[in-house]
Amino acid sequence: MVKKQATIELLMFGMAVGESMTQLSNSQQDELLQDPIQFTEELSWGSQTSLSLTTIASLSRGYQLTDVMNHFQNWYKRRQFVPENTVQHVDAITKKAMDNYTKNRDTLASGVLEDIADSENILVRMLPVALYLHHEYGVSFINDETAMLTLHRIAGLTHNDEGALVSVGMLSLIISQILDGQSLRDAVENGLAFGFEYYSRHKVFESELIAFEELNLPDFANIPVNHIKLDGRSASTLEAIIWSLLNSNSYVQAMQNAFLHGHANSIIPTAVSAIAAVFYDDDLVLQASQHLISRKLIVSVTRQAERLGRFN
Repeated sequence: MVKKQATIELLMFGMAVGESMTQLSNSQQDELLQDPIQFTEELSWGSQTSLSLTTIASLSRGYQLTDVMNHFQNWYKRRQFVPENTVQHVDAITKKAMDNYTKNRDTLASGVLEDIADSENILVRMLPVALYLHHEYGVSFINDETAMLTLHRIAGLTHNDEGALVSVGMLSLIISQILDGQSLRDAVENGLAFGFEYYSRHKVFESELIAFEELNLPDFANIPVNHIKLDGRSASTLEAIIWSLLNSNSYVQAMQNAFLHGHANSIIPTAVSAIAAVFYDDDLVLQASQHLISRKLIVSVTRQAERLGRFN
């Protein structure tokens, strides 16, 4: 009997493949999606996948905020969880938070609070945290303040703006619904409903909800792709991720949708690929993953996480 692929491994294969695809030409992307077995190029993943692996490696041993940040520091300063011969781009907010922590050694004071920290760069590395919380607390982790505090504090290690935290919460709740077996449409509808209800009860977040009103419209999936105006903020990128998923019926279609938002954006394809890999459980992702550089590193981290029982 063939062992079922662990969800955390599927997520990370999807993430690494998606991030790698952002470095390919249009024709190479098409070749990979049409026939990954015959594809001949290496797939080179970057900082989004690396930061996610550091997060998994830490949470596999249980939640300790200092340990999560120390893992980030090891990535930032020592290139741990980084494939050889690759360039790891550090966004300005994450760099500032890493430097803050180096100076003050305080996890609660490292994250950037200014409005510029409402950045799309927080979304991808928090995807494994959604799996962790679902495993530890179940689909109703929204009702557990400890779980939500864990979510916000891990995100807040770097991006501590309220808008970024709401985006992370909304996406995490949607993923939890997917893990619970819901359809994409129901997962989005339920996750957003729970998110709006939760954040509207907390005054510090209440004013941020206006940025998510478009997502809450019943016909959101039917809006033209060019109606989504990407500005680097977490809410607009979340819209593009959800739109790409809602208008798909396969992993390939989800990825084709992701690239409709422009090839300059690497976050959308990376996140869409990770989530679609889990939802569609398509063999194409596993086939494509054979071309990943340092694939053994992803396998090692995710299988340890599975063995230690913190992730599905």
